[in-house]
Amino acid sequence: MRFVNLLLVVFLLSACSTTANIDYDKKINFNQFKSFRIQAEPLRISSDTRVNSSFMQQRVVEEINTLLLKKGFVKSDKGSELEIKYFLDLKKEFERYDSGLSVGFGSFSRRSSIGLGFNFPFDESRSVDNLMLTIDVFSTQSKKLIWRGSATEFLESRATPETYTTLVRALVTEILNEFPPK
Repeated sequence: MRFVNLLLVVFLLSACSTTANIDYDKKINFNQFKSFRIQAEPLRISSDTRVNSSFMQQRVVEEINTLLLKKGFVKSDKGSELEIKYFLDLKKEFERYDSGLSVGFGSFSRRSSIGLGFNFPFDESRSVDNLMLTIDVFSTQSKKLIWRGSATEFLESRATPETYTTLVRALVTEILNEFPPK
């Protein structure tokens, strides 16, 4: 049963279309950078206990490490060329359910039918929590921000450690797909 739940979460997360927001200094040649270090503590973190935990911070740092190493960067605490910083925010948004009239037409073999449905106006809305991850890349030489990427994803109210891991992996992957810029 646990596997089925995890599979469902993975499917739902993959169905969500996350788009990373990217900005960077176009004057910089990113091919010159080979090494990085990550600041383990986030610059800013939400006060929500689902996000504000050492477990979430560890997941973010591990995923950033993994992806940058796969891209050919070298982790170096001393003498690194890039410093990676991040922050986690929880954004509350409201979804509103609209009401309306629906009409459908269908056929089966030689028969056809028309259906008519009504939605009664209840004007419902619900609160939705979205986890927002922002990754900043600084040049250690100039101490300036040279690249920033951020993405948001729906955060379940009753998430499991596997859900959090999958969520963080999806966010970091989406953001760092665009790093270094081409």
